[in-house]
Amino acid sequence: MKPSLKRNNSKKRPFLPLTIALVFTIFLLLFTSCQDEVIEIIGPDEQETIGANSNLARLIQNTTQLDGSVDNIIDNASCLFIELPVTVSVNGVEIIIDSEEDYEVIEAIFDEFGTDEDTLEIIFPIIIVLSDYSEIEINNEDELEVFIDECLGENEQDEDIECIDFQYPVSISIYDTNFEVIETVVIEDDEALYAFIENLDGSVLASLNFPVTMVLSDGSTVEVNNNQELEMAIEEVENECDEDDDNDWDDDDEDECTEEFVELALKECIWNIVSYNGDDVFVNYDIAFDPNYGVTVSENGNVIHDGTWSVSVGDENNILVNLETSFQDLNGSWTVVECQIDRFALVQETASGVVVEMVIERDCETDENPFECFTSFNATIAECDDDGDYFAVFNLTQAFSNCTQPNEHVVSYHETLQDAESGMNALSEPTAYTNTVPTYQTIYIRVELTSNTNTYEVFEIELIVENCDTTCTELAVDDYLQTCIWNVVNFNSSDDLIIFDLDFNDDGTVLITGDGQTITAMWSTSQTADGVWVEFDGVNGGNIQAITGNWLIVECDPDRLEMTKNDDTMVMEQDCN
Repeated sequence: MKPSLKRNNSKKRPFLPLTIALVFTIFLLLFTSCQDEVIEIIGPDEQETIGANSNLARLIQNTTQLDGSVDNIIDNASCLFIELPVTVSVNGVEIIIDSEEDYEVIEAIFDEFGTDEDTLEIIFPIIIVLSDYSEIEINNEDELEVFIDECLGENEQDEDIECIDFQYPVSISIYDTNFEVIETVVIEDDEALYAFIENLDGSVLASLNFPVTMVLSDGSTVEVNNNQELEMAIEEVENECDEDDDNDWDDDDEDECTEEFVELALKECIWNIVSYNGDDVFVNYDIAFDPNYGVTVSENGNVIHDGTWSVSVGDENNILVNLETSFQDLNGSWTVVECQIDRFALVQETASGVVVEMVIERDCETDENPFECFTSFNATIAECDDDGDYFAVFNLTQAFSNCTQPNEHVVSYHETLQDAESGMNALSEPTAYTNTVPTYQTIYIRVELTSNTNTYEVFEIELIVENCDTTCTELAVDDYLQTCIWNVVNFNSSDDLIIFDLDFNDDGTVLITGDGQTITAMWSTSQTADGVWVEFDGVNGGNIQAITGNWLIVECDPDRLEMTKNDDTMVMEQDCN
């Protein structure tokens, strides 16, 4: 389905059976062969015609040309639009974009983790639509870059006028040189009006049939009664609104400084203290607000203070940034007095009544938090209990294997937090550790920087001993799945897919609903020497596409199934409510 590109109901793209130039030719032939059928009326004077290449013609075209900024989150180009549907890979998740609402899915994935590096890849070939509504097939990224380079940069002033639009339909009268009406053309949308003006030349005289209603960016309307009023109406407002030509889709929701906005912004990147009471005394200090609400303060890249942080609403609905840290100059509640996506001004009144002001700015160019990977998830290792004694052998090094870098980190494993903090009593065999507490136990990993062993942090590893004697048959899985509704409660340690309900039917279909979508896909089970497999096919829509494929069940209960596919892990649970 193709999205509406209009703003204020004015950017639809119609299907035109004939070009405007061809229509003009037919009109002229009809006039010369059947002049006795022409109705003679008193036509407008020359001032009411739309002259080719006139200022009015330019303003009409700039108002009606295609606005390509609606999909800037994909192409970063306001002068072109990618025809839908289009398939993109967002942070490794492949999704199909077939409506404007699906841009929200991309933004949601980008916003999921504040400290990751977002990536988007377009699956070619695609069709792009230029500002004059011409369409071009693009087969690779290099071809697309050629057209993107021809666009102006983010939020740069362009010819496109988005602050005012025509209310359709409008009609245009076409005259001969004696101002006799040849035909009246009804225009239904921007593309048709743009093409009409584009094909004007000296052999055709045309005028709008007034009054014409114009729609302003705030939704109000103004009626114009002649060319001069129309020209003035467009010129008065052409630069009076935010055309939203930046690359963060629907970013207008960030115009207000809210608790949610401040919290999400602080989680992004590192924040540099550019001013403290008007001085740059802390300019070498950086603050890292991690998603788990821990905070670290670094000086020249070395962590010197830590603590916790939160955002709340204070008196008079002021937004507060609350810091509990050993760094006394930062400790306490700060009121946000200036709020931008990459800059905050904060004030605090001390116990002595002195008002302190601090300005922090976002720095996404460098990664000043060497422990970022360790803070991005909760580490858990589960092993099977083979003999029913609730003890098992664990390889502790698996927990943060993707984070530990031998040339950057020195790691040790400890049974108590005190030992980890002091660097004492490290476990001698972390690759073959038997838990000392039945069923559940917490192990502490101390991570030091090789460049400065005095700089370290401690992280937890949860050990779980599970009863894995859960034999499962294909018939049992079929029966489980067709009982009640199922939800994906865990997909690679994320609960993003829990919003979808999966209803399994005995005809091999599964009805998936959630996030405003209804998808009918296929499911089946099979059994091999490895165990029972569940296959999903035809899951087309949003993030839920990630479940597509053949999954091996590794844990089987009537109301809970854990399964794996290559490096992916998925847990589904039954919901009979």
